[in-house]
Amino acid sequence: MRTSPDARGLLEIAAATLRSEVLPHVAPEARYAALMVANALAIAGRELKSLDEAGHVMVAALAPLYGEDADDSLSGEDLRKRVEALQHRLCIEIAAGDFDQDGQEVLMDSLEAIVRARLTISNPKMLAADG
Repeated sequence: MRTSPDARGLLEIAAATLRSEVLPHVAPEARYAALMVANALAIAGRELKSLDEAGHVMVAALAPLYGEDADDSLSGEDLRKRVEALQHRLCIEIAAGDFDQDGQEVLMDSLEAIVRARLTISNPKMLAADG
């Protein structure tokens, strides 16, 4: 069984190799596709590194709306499933107009925290630019 590098390490190596050794030799017409691959590898690496932390932030953001249902004691796949279930529930409730009268401020705070948690994985530069 391989212990090093792990999946995150392999992604980091692949992304670094692609950027430093492959991209300089890619034809101009294929450069955009190669950059997209490099970006996807970087996102996957950040997701593996930060998924539990981001998941806990998202569950905490939903706690004011869902109370005990937003238990953040989970980790890994169980945490991911809990986040997905709560977000699915939130989408249904938003579509049904459940927040049209009451709870809009809490809803907006929750949505902002969720977006920020997602950006830490998908585009951390955007957060840095936002301050």
